Amino acid sequence: MARRLIPWVLFLLIFGACTHFDPETVTATLDGVPIKAREVQQALEREKEKYSPEKLRSRADFLKIKEKTLGEIIDRRLLLKEATAQGTFISEEEFQDELRKYKSNYTEVSFQKMLQERGISNEAWLQLRRESFIVSKFLSGAGPEDHDVDQEAVKKYYDEHSDEFKIPETVHVRQIVTDTKEKAESILRRLRQGENFAKLARDLSLSPDRSEGGDLGFIPRGSFPREFEVCFTMNPGEISPIIPSLYGFHLFKVIEKAPGRTLDLTEVSQKIFLQLKQQSREKYMKTLLERLRSQAKIEINRDVLERMTL
Repeated sequence: MARRLIPWVLFLLIFGACTHFDPETVTATLDGVPIKAREVQQALEREKEKYSPEKLRSRADFLKIKEKTLGEIIDRRLLLKEATAQGTFISEEEFQDELRKYKSNYTEVSFQKMLQERGISNEAWLQLRRESFIVSKFLSGAGPEDHDVDQEAVKKYYDEHSDEFKIPETVHVRQIVTDTKEKAESILRRLRQGENFAKLARDLSLSPDRSEGGDLGFIPRGSFPREFEVCFTMNPGEISPIIPSLYGFHLFKVIEKAPGRTLDLTEVSQKIFLQLKQQSREKYMKTLLERLRSQAKIEINRDVLERMTL
């Protein structure tokens, strides 16, 4: 009898150890300041919607998520410390204005529900918002300036990435879809006799676009199923032969065509500027965090991290 009880005792001990995880356990320290399991768990609770249930159930994937979450907490603390050291602060008036802007997207009921779903108290949320605001204010005044990305850099990017700015040939078409070839043949005869394509599409097509008279809008070359590419060989006003597919039997009418072209630099310069500016800021952030991490003493308790659950 005693032998039978031993496995159950071991099971209860192991199970109890897994389920009664102390949230006050220190998961890591940053320059001697503890980061407790509770903070990591709360961050995981806020971020878990970004991940699939399969990843959260997978031990290996979930460990990576926990490592990423802990890394983000460490980075936030490092940035907050740097911001404070650089003299960045916010007044109570600034903070209350920031809160009003943020809360304008919620009613009080929906705001409290959001906090409950994320497993965070109002006080803890306010502290996080204050810290995030300070870091954002610090970063907005740090890093590369707009003039660091000049017109020469924009043109260089345009010249070296011309494929990004090519617009493929497009064709504007309507379609009628039937479930049998005989129905399609009957409709084709009526079309050749001059009946209106859009009206027949609304009356007889099985496709959801029938309510728009079968209008598919402009279709870029390469996005059509291969059997429909025939539309690019047709002239505006032409009606296709019957084309079978997995969905039924199709008739197409070409409304208009637009040739492919490459966008001019003037059309995309602002987009390139913003893209290069973002890349510049990301590079700055990476360099800044690498420097801050190299100057800090970071110790991670991997055993705690591995045992941590939601």
